[in-house]
Amino acid sequence: MMMYKVILLPRAEKQLRKIKERELLIAFRQCVQEISIHPFQKSKVGSLKGIFGHGFYYQGTRYRVAYSIDTRERVIYIVGLGSHERFWEEIKRYFD
Repeated sequence: MMMYKVILLPRAEKQLRKIKERELLIAFRQCVQEISIHPFQKSKVGSLKGIFGHGFYYQGTRYRVAYSIDTRERVIYIVGLGSHERFWEEIKRYFD
């Protein structure tokens, strides 16, 4: 099985740098690795059509990673990551 290359967009890089808790950082990295192996699990519809989301729970909090996929180049672009609260509204604002 061929994995996709993952590129963090500047916004996602900044969000990742803000995470100081080591275990949470590891959980995000594991989530991104899962995305690189199985990128087509769930996509958003409506105004976020073409944006995919993948998530996990960590210490009772739900976290999300939003990304887009370039199938021709086999590249995943991580758009944003963070806790689930108001996550999709922020991603939507990013594209507006």
